[in-house]
Amino acid sequence: MRAGNDALMKREKNKKILNAHEWTILLAGLAFVFGLLTRFLPGLQAGFPLNDGGMFLSMMRDLDSSGYVLPRFTSYNLLQIPYAYPPLGFYLGRGISDFFQASELSVIRWLPPVVNSLSILAVYLLAAEFLRSKPLGALASAFYALTPGASSWFIMGGGLTRSLGSLFLLLSVLGVYKLFQSGEGRYLLTSVVFCSLAVLSHPEAGVHTAAACMLLWLFFGRTRRSFFHAVVIGSGVLLATAPWWGNVIAYHGLAPFISALNSGSYGIPIWQAWGEMMLGRESYLPILAVLRVAGLIWGSWKREYFLVAWAVFPYLVEPRSAPSVTFYPLSMLAALAFAEAFPYLLSLLKKNAPTIDDLYKNKWFNAILFLCLTYLFVESGLYGFRLVNNSLKPADLDATNWVRENTPADASFLVLTGVPSPEIDPVIEWFPALTERHCLSTVQGYEWLGAGKFMQYYSDLARLQTCQSAQCTEDWSMQTGQTYQYSVIQAGQVSKELLRSFAEDESYTQVYASENVVIYERTQ
Repeated sequence: MRAGNDALMKREKNKKILNAHEWTILLAGLAFVFGLLTRFLPGLQAGFPLNDGGMFLSMMRDLDSSGYVLPRFTSYNLLQIPYAYPPLGFYLGRGISDFFQASELSVIRWLPPVVNSLSILAVYLLAAEFLRSKPLGALASAFYALTPGASSWFIMGGGLTRSLGSLFLLLSVLGVYKLFQSGEGRYLLTSVVFCSLAVLSHPEAGVHTAAACMLLWLFFGRTRRSFFHAVVIGSGVLLATAPWWGNVIAYHGLAPFISALNSGSYGIPIWQAWGEMMLGRESYLPILAVLRVAGLIWGSWKREYFLVAWAVFPYLVEPRSAPSVTFYPLSMLAALAFAEAFPYLLSLLKKNAPTIDDLYKNKWFNAILFLCLTYLFVESGLYGFRLVNNSLKPADLDATNWVRENTPADASFLVLTGVPSPEIDPVIEWFPALTERHCLSTVQGYEWLGAGKFMQYYSDLARLQTCQSAQCTEDWSMQTGQTYQYSVIQAGQVSKELLRSFAEDESYTQVYASENVVIYERTQ
């Protein structure tokens, strides 16, 4: 009789495990599919890479001209910009373009969302380890996949490097965590490989990867063996990435790297930036803001100190890209809040409330979860739709083609769009790459040209875009020492006063006009 009861209990246990496994696969699958849609739809609707990526197009083409040898300079904007940017994305994009005979623009348009979609799976693997639960890992990946705006910088044209940095950062943290937990040599090799790929993908990804590894050692290491492993990882990364940074130093010394380190400006205090990210309402209903706050409180109570620290530390290390990194631990803490904190509070009020172990079988829990994810999917789609407008339109491409075919190769251009933030103005970034001409209005690349130059020129360009007359642009030219032969004006964005000023100024002759773009040649 006892043997029969044991067999029945074993079958029930196996059935429970199977159901939990199926629930995990279903949720992880929904997270991936919904995340895939939100990452691909904006690029599909835009018909052109979103926002930035112009400099990366030139750097991919430079590899074609050099026969895959690391160039000394990039041809972008004809400024002799050191080819110091981590080159993995350019080599990967160049290789895909050559192997599949695809255009560089197609690669820049589609490779970023592909790579960032893989990051959803990486978040699942990492969360399942940290939370010691595959169902919680699937829940965390769902919250990450459907956080409105979490993927925006990774699916743009500039995501060619940023998406790779994000993916390899996650895989690096996973490998190093497993190494410190188990001490197995196989994780030592994967840690070196993934950390090296993160460094070779994006400057800020390398910084945040190193910072996360330091946190991992503080929370899960602190032994002689783990210290030895950390030294081996650091040495291995230096050796593996030496062909890149060694060439840059041989060509240019340390100046480009020092310049890049001094190109950031964050505008507001770190804690204010962190608070705005935590409480930011990417959606109309503050679902994620509530889950983040509750997750931080619950995580502190449950002694998930690493996740709490990782949710803050990126802002102390490198605030500019910190929000993108902080989304990873916050998604895990949100999963804890949704699956543990709120059910626990409910159990205090209601005796027959479901336990944490039975939540995946509870129809009300699943119904609420499905409604939340559906709502976040809609909000993510709407957020992505806004990105569609931040891309070049056919009229812009027609104008760049005309410039490339009808103006001298050494001509300089002033592009007026009325957008005061040069880093989110796709027209001025793509103009040098598509026309192969020098554009005075472009700030991209200045971060490698000397300490302090980026922020100074950024300020100058922001002032330029506020001009309301041709005389204002002339004054700007004299004050900055920048001369130009042509003015390209986005007619649909700038003021009527500016358009009228150029039309009436005898120093300029109109040489091109369409509904959205007007080009003047400076004749005096």
